[in-house]
Amino acid sequence: MSVSPTTLAGWCRLASGGDHDAVQKLLWAHQARLGGYVRRKIGPDWKSRIDAEDLLQEAYIDIFDGIASFEYRDEDSFYYWATRIIDHRFIDQIRRLRRKKRDALREVSGGAGASKHESFLNNYLADSGTPSKYLRHAEAVSAMLACVAALPPDYREVVRRYCLGGESLAKVAADMGRSEDAVRRLSSRAIAQLRDAMRRASRFFSRHD
Repeated sequence: MSVSPTTLAGWCRLASGGDHDAVQKLLWAHQARLGGYVRRKIGPDWKSRIDAEDLLQEAYIDIFDGIASFEYRDEDSFYYWATRIIDHRFIDQIRRLRRKKRDALREVSGGAGASKHESFLNNYLADSGTPSKYLRHAEAVSAMLACVAALPPDYREVVRRYCLGGESLAKVAADMGRSEDAVRRLSSRAIAQLRDAMRRASRFFSRHD
């Protein structure tokens, strides 16, 4: 995606001041580079054990939560800062896998069927206003990851655990200290907010094609 250095610099300065809209734009603008970096990082050794979209999702959340520590220096500043966060999350995932010390690990399908992120996009966000209709697959999924990361923490937890992760409503509600009805309402509000964010993503990508 072609974005001028002047525009990137403006987004970086806004983002470091806590502007979440600017953070989203930076993630969308860098989605191809960051996605490629993650795939290279995982490589053939961990491809069946680590889901690239899961790794990106964790990193995107850390990027939103830690944006105050970002310092702009040049047009590549955000990319290299984000890759360091990806590196930390990759190491965390490797450590989690090694701690299990057994072969009964979740295998990630290399191509059969849709990923959980793609399924969520199709099942919850596939209406006429979302990027699934307008964007290429990689753009739509990447846009969604950034939108999920930008949600308020309680919305984000419900989406990641209940909608994406498939955990039971009862378990998520108990862990959050809320009733099941309250979690359902949180889920509905989170999805409505995601739809709005995805519409903005559609406009963003269409302007930068």
